[in-house]
Amino acid sequence: MKTILFVSTVLAFALSLLSSTSAHIAISNPPAQAGPWTKNPSSAVHAWIGYEGKPFPCGGYKKGPVTTYKAGEIIPVRFWNFEIKDYKKFPPPKGLTQSRHGGGACEFSLSYDGGKTWKVIGQYTKTCPDIYYEWPVQIPKNVPSCTDSNKCLFAMSWTAYSTDQYYHHCANILIKGVKNGKLPQLDMTIVDVKARHQKMNTHAVGDRKSTKSSGPDRREKTLNTNGYFANGGGAGTHGIDLGLVRS
Repeated sequence: MKTILFVSTVLAFALSLLSSTSAHIAISNPPAQAGPWTKNPSSAVHAWIGYEGKPFPCGGYKKGPVTTYKAGEIIPVRFWNFEIKDYKKFPPPKGLTQSRHGGGACEFSLSYDGGKTWKVIGQYTKTCPDIYYEWPVQIPKNVPSCTDSNKCLFAMSWTAYSTDQYYHHCANILIKGVKNGKLPQLDMTIVDVKARHQKMNTHAVGDRKSTKSSGPDRREKTLNTNGYFANGGGAGTHGIDLGLVRS
């Protein structure tokens, strides 16, 4: 009993330390791995890849809650940090601190093989991320089913503006797809991950605002919800220009 109490106290203290910084960002919808809503919360869930050895993909965290989606369904993605005490309540209370690092480029991707490969189903630039807005992303109407929640993943990736840091957070999901379905053609953009040696010292053009943004761009919101990223859609293998710049 004393051991359980001690572990709980240590975890609560660690979470409180990270909360005081309100640093960085993660996703709460879908409810992703290692958040306080899971059985295995981490005080570094909102930190960038590489922080204290945090690995790609998915930070190396254990499986989280499983959410089931249908092909064609739109996910209202929500961002989260430790300033938000009730992740189910949206929008969060006014005046919370954000470390948006001047915005940047966000990508949302699917993996059917446990994170070995990723295909992009959504992109937002400049104003992303922001905890005060939902960022709608469509599961393409023509994707195949994904029935193994250990391997089927939804991921948020964020390349910040004011710092060369790459944020990546994953949720375990299931997808009810279509027969003979196809995954999108666009590969996930991966930068500033030392283990991969890809596009190091890279940041994305942002809105340069440290606090609240103007939310999703109207044009990008349309593209993210009308099949643009589906296999055979307009995104192809290039997608939206993310505005990546070498530092």
